[in-house]
Amino acid sequence: MFWPLMAFVALSFLVGVYTSKFVHGSGKRFLVCGKSMPFLVVGTTLVAQALDGNATLGNTGLTFEGGFWAGISLPLGLGLSLFMVGRFLAAPLNKMDLITLPEFFFRRYGRHVELPVALITFVSFSILLAGNLAAMGWILSVVAGWDYATALIIGTAVLFTYTIAGGLYAAIWTDFVQIYIAISGFLLLAGWILLTQDWQGAIASLPASYTDMSGLTTLEGGGLLNVSVIVSLVFGNCMALDFMERVFSAKSGATAARACYYAGILTIVAGLTATFAGLVAPSIVQGVSDSRMVLPTLVSSGNAPYIVGLMVMIGVVGASMSTCNGAILATSAVVAHNIIQRWSGTTFDDHKLLRLTRMVAVPMTVGGAVFAWVRPEPGVLLVLAFDIVFAGCVVPLFAGVYWQRANATGALASIILGTAARIVMNFVTPESLAGLDTLLPPVISLLVFVPACLMADGREPSRHHVVGRPAMAEGD
Repeated sequence: MFWPLMAFVALSFLVGVYTSKFVHGSGKRFLVCGKSMPFLVVGTTLVAQALDGNATLGNTGLTFEGGFWAGISLPLGLGLSLFMVGRFLAAPLNKMDLITLPEFFFRRYGRHVELPVALITFVSFSILLAGNLAAMGWILSVVAGWDYATALIIGTAVLFTYTIAGGLYAAIWTDFVQIYIAISGFLLLAGWILLTQDWQGAIASLPASYTDMSGLTTLEGGGLLNVSVIVSLVFGNCMALDFMERVFSAKSGATAARACYYAGILTIVAGLTATFAGLVAPSIVQGVSDSRMVLPTLVSSGNAPYIVGLMVMIGVVGASMSTCNGAILATSAVVAHNIIQRWSGTTFDDHKLLRLTRMVAVPMTVGGAVFAWVRPEPGVLLVLAFDIVFAGCVVPLFAGVYWQRANATGALASIILGTAARIVMNFVTPESLAGLDTLLPPVISLLVFVPACLMADGREPSRHHVVGRPAMAEGD
């Protein structure tokens, strides 16, 4: 598979670099394509962000180790999150003509709320970037026979180059090359298993806890942890910078909403096939001690047909590259636009914003690669990334859209205490109650937010409600 996979990486590189011609020196075109994208383009880029290395490679490995609910929780949570965004957030946020998601918090609450949101989402997506760089590097190392560090460096260099060249245009064009190969590969893999393997016998030989509802309903079966993963992704991913970049790029709110539903369906369908592969893998592959090797071993050791295995491997690399592209763009934009520009006292024009975003992308990518080298755990890193934003930022996001009395005092208290609760619970929650540290902090965030808003009501400057495109707030 080496040369076909290298050809795919080279094609992605060339396509991505070619798209630099559409940027025209504009930061807004670089980040949100001038807010002009149609349904199929937005839907494709959204599913490419959701169906990443975590929801494929990580999903199969977690299923192999812990059963159906351990693996499907990743793509199920991501897919349901897209339905949530489509139903409640896509139209009002698209209408605001935003560049980044933290900019919503600036307009709704002011810059002293925008700053912690920008910092928290920056940390969250740095972790997400690391998880997908790890998945990409792992597959390249398996196929090419390189050591993991070499594969990680080469893959990251290719990805970084085309990302800073074409921005979101590079993501869109390469997504069409990458994501439908990934979905087709996993569907073909599931078809091969159904038609040629004793999949019923394979599943019947598994422990009952691998396939029954105990994975959702009992502590012993990991129910608390699996439920927390799903809930964290459903709500935490509503704060996804890369999702929202694509929502902002849609030509209308209705287009953005429909694209979210389309992407949600494809994410769950493709995720189910990866979970299915993880369930039957124990009867097909033997002696796999590292869960990250389950999927590569299943499709590259003379088990699955060559073309199916090749499409799956290309799909995992492509899906990881796509999500990395979005994470680099989104976090670099947040640092450039919502932190440096906002707090430097300087107003950057469109060209300066583009240059600054590209400059920030350099340390962002290097930092993500170092993290991926230190902790190459794709599935775990996905959940950690969205736990962080779920804890403190989701409540002020939804309240800012739908509650007129939401204000900066409540938002700031909610963000600080919710995030602090998540950090503290990370160290004090016993392993037997893993998952409680995910579910409880956002409840604390909500319980703090409402009374804080009510106590401060009438004592803060009025800000326009988000529906109807509010004017840019001036300072605080």
